[in-house]
Amino acid sequence: MKKILCGLCIVAALCISFFVWRNRAIRVSDIIDFDMITKVEIWLNDDCVTLTENGDIKEFTDLLDSMKLKKKLRPESDGFVFSIVIYHENDTKNQLTLLEDIIIDGQYYGCDRDYCDDMLKLYDSFQT
Repeated sequence: MKKILCGLCIVAALCISFFVWRNRAIRVSDIIDFDMITKVEIWLNDDCVTLTENGDIKEFTDLLDSMKLKKKLRPESDGFVFSIVIYHENDTKNQLTLLEDIIIDGQYYGCDRDYCDDMLKLYDSFQT
């Protein structure tokens, strides 16, 4: 009887640990190396703003790094507001889709708040 109870306690502790680990807040910088970025394309509908200057890229990554994310199993909404392509020095790239939540390279994350207005202000500031 004690072995069964001990086994149930261990299983319960593992389940709780997994739940806590799964719901921890992470940052975009935990997923994407900001130091390797060479170019960013921010798409809104059929219009694109391309960032290549270090100061512009830093302003963009500061916005991304302010996001507090939690992994999600599947999206709760469809469509996109912004489609973003981040290019790196080693010829790799990351694909982001920003809506109420964010999709980074096919992985879904819930944001602590809606960042679309902030991204729109940034997008508008870079348009020429």
